[in-house]
Amino acid sequence: MDFSLTEEQLMLKDSVTKFMSGNYSPEQRNAIIKQANGAGHWSSFAELGWLTVPFAEEQGGFGGSIVDTCVLMEEFGKVLVVEPYWPSIVLAGQLLARSSNKALSQSLLPGIMAGDVQASFAWLEVQGEFRLSHVNSRAQRDGDHYILNGEKLLVLNAAADIILLPVRSSGEVGSEQGISLFKIDARNPAVQREEVALMDGQRAVNIRFSDLRVPASDMLTAEGDAYPLMLDVVEEGLIALCAEAVGAMEYLYKATAEYANTRKQFGTAIGKFQALQHRMVDMFMATEQCRSLLIRAQCSVLDGSAERGKDIAALKSMVGKYGRKVAEEAVQLHGGMGVSNEMPIGHYLKRLMMIDSYFGNAANQRRKYCELSYA
Repeated sequence: MDFSLTEEQLMLKDSVTKFMSGNYSPEQRNAIIKQANGAGHWSSFAELGWLTVPFAEEQGGFGGSIVDTCVLMEEFGKVLVVEPYWPSIVLAGQLLARSSNKALSQSLLPGIMAGDVQASFAWLEVQGEFRLSHVNSRAQRDGDHYILNGEKLLVLNAAADIILLPVRSSGEVGSEQGISLFKIDARNPAVQREEVALMDGQRAVNIRFSDLRVPASDMLTAEGDAYPLMLDVVEEGLIALCAEAVGAMEYLYKATAEYANTRKQFGTAIGKFQALQHRMVDMFMATEQCRSLLIRAQCSVLDGSAERGKDIAALKSMVGKYGRKVAEEAVQLHGGMGVSNEMPIGHYLKRLMMIDSYFGNAANQRRKYCELSYA
């Protein structure tokens, strides 16, 4: 089979590479992190059309597939992009785009693709164990409105204008039935916010909402039917996130090899030492194994494979395991300065550790793979 990129995908990859080479040095990235709103190059992303990539043409988007999204995310991973592309476009944006509430999606998507509106998806709850179905926040019908009560943790993209909020309108905690998904205003007075800075430079918020009144017209699906939509979007979102990790891993082994060929010890470049050559080959092999699993997961989505869930769990598990391994090897081969703020290597380690944690770490995904394989 031919897994090479199409001409359009190569052009997209080239445009991202060129933009990042001139606008995303480590110093420029640090400046973006220090901005109050963290907007960075968001308006430029919109002008270049990157915010439209995952959306269908009839919605005003580029009409890209999961492969196109991964092309973008992999390039983002090479420079540690901190703009909220994944939470706003890949997760929340796709939840809206695939929603059965067409009036709501049509009213919001143009602003999201133009870069005027940012969004986020609040899914994590206390004691949730990374299960998407663990929803304890509640929704009570009140005429043509719903009253929402509960809390969500580590909602990515603290600058989001709207938050997509899954709450339970019926059923027991952990059930896949009875989950409803609402759009809320992130600055609603009924929403208490606690902003937190994550170790990779991202900003998130913990939110608590009490007697939050939301119109029924702001519900994305029929009452209690949100879980299949969330699962579909999150699974594809994890593939895109793993593409970012593969981009970061590629940067790490290349940067380490380059450093090893210039750093001298005992009058010889350390890259000449066979023991270190073996370790750098291991870094390369780990990255390529993850890339192979990434391609397999993309094919599972494109083909509508019944093995899709297993393939994504395997990919996320191996990216979690090998992403950290590659980053730790890079840090060690760079020596003590590898973890200093002045060197980018340590920042890649932090980002890969955060990627591992989203929607369940390597061990969690390994359990999920076994459950899907032997259920």
